[in-house]
Amino acid sequence: RNGNRQGMSKISSPDSPAFEIWNALLGSENVIRDPARLASWGRRTFGQDIPVSAILRPGCGQDVVSVLRTATDNSVAVHPVSRGANWGMGSRAPLEAGAVILDLSRMNRISGYDPEQGVIRVEPGVTFQALADYLTREQSQFFVPEIGGSPEASVLANALDRGDGAMGDRWSSLSDLQVVLPDGRIIDTGFSAAGAHRLSGLHPGATGPLIDGLFSQSNLGVVVGASIRLEPMPDNLAVFNARIDGLDKLPGMVSALRRMQIAGAVRDRSVTLWNGVKFLARENARIAYDDAEVRRAETETWLMSGYLQAETDAILTARAEGVVQGLMTAGAEASGTIARTDGVWQPGCEGLLGTPSPRNLRTVYWSSQDIPDFDDMDPDQDGCGLLWLCLAFPFDGDVVAAFVKQAAQLLRPHRIDLNIGLEAASFRCLLSYISMSYRRDEPDADEMALHCYRELLAEAEAFGLAPYRLANGLPKTTAPAPTASDTYLSGIRAIGDPNGILSKGRADIG
Repeated sequence: RNGNRQGMSKISSPDSPAFEIWNALLGSENVIRDPARLASWGRRTFGQDIPVSAILRPGCGQDVVSVLRTATDNSVAVHPVSRGANWGMGSRAPLEAGAVILDLSRMNRISGYDPEQGVIRVEPGVTFQALADYLTREQSQFFVPEIGGSPEASVLANALDRGDGAMGDRWSSLSDLQVVLPDGRIIDTGFSAAGAHRLSGLHPGATGPLIDGLFSQSNLGVVVGASIRLEPMPDNLAVFNARIDGLDKLPGMVSALRRMQIAGAVRDRSVTLWNGVKFLARENARIAYDDAEVRRAETETWLMSGYLQAETDAILTARAEGVVQGLMTAGAEASGTIARTDGVWQPGCEGLLGTPSPRNLRTVYWSSQDIPDFDDMDPDQDGCGLLWLCLAFPFDGDVVAAFVKQAAQLLRPHRIDLNIGLEAASFRCLLSYISMSYRRDEPDADEMALHCYRELLAEAEAFGLAPYRLANGLPKTTAPAPTASDTYLSGIRAIGDPNGILSKGRADIG
């Protein structure tokens, strides 16, 4: 929607002076031009493949400075990628045909760990698995909330994209960002920018505007490092599960959960609710179920899972009993299990928190003929059709139920099953993730899925809802004109990116 008000980047050609500079800077082994590899990096799980001119692999922040400065001087489009595991959200593909991909995976240093404060510094190439392994070796009393997807995804990139996390908000845990602007300037945020080394990473920042948010879900700069405030591992932990059958019962269960969060019995970001299709998709591909079972699972089956904490095991037991009873009173089948007491895991519960698992990757293959082993999964190369629409909801079961009913009806003619999960971000807001899986081997499948995405987005807007997270290259709204804030962000981009080289169109900016 937003016109590019800056200088136009151009498709890079093999004889561009930029490549001679990049070869000298990074070494030819880190300037990749192999056609097969470029083709694979231009694939994604929706829409057409995007042509890629090269893959650049910087090893440090100063390399990024030089790469971006050269790209700006030569008007070459650049698209940064940390690990490229955000399937359904754009994968590794750039937004602009012929762009150069900035592969940040070599920048994988973990540093500055403070075992008392639970603060650690990471670069964009650090994966959830690598950070979990590091904290295990350090026998840390802290953990990083795990991701529902690949353990090889980037911790920093997921936080910058405001990804969901069990028992913690990854975005709000970030501070002291180091950012490289497209023109080569470096910006530090937080207390690091003020030189207050004793406070680095402990709090969002010193006096003045907090500018960190400008680099979340944006194309205003490349974040090459940040501090993360880890979550303390609870000494006493319980898990609870609940199930209802019938869309008419959903509002009551959601209301019961909200009351528990208001009372403080259940912490923010510790409960997930999902429909039956998401549960089925973790077990088998769509082909294993009949249509009637899937139709029921879309709207009539709802499952809830959550964590509880307490100061002592006695309080934990009482709290778990109260939560289970409250959900049963709301018409759910519910149960609870004590997982950890006095800092000791119960048998079978070891690693329940902070241990990344690829189990939810199975859901990406819902529309495939079969599901490969985790080690063999590559949704881009396997031809999976997948789009994510991440919507924020008020914590109102009636609104959720009404939207679910409409969404299922809208998706059904397009042969897309409603697969939705919701996280209780607070007692005020639910964050949802709708997984739109489809068969790409059918005629015009991509065009149909993108049309369906726009229809579902329009339906959400009619409900007064909006996305809180966006797939690269997809519209965040059906509104025909940019808002004042969109125009303001484009103006900010023009200052640091005069030739418009960085991920043009990311989050509808520029």
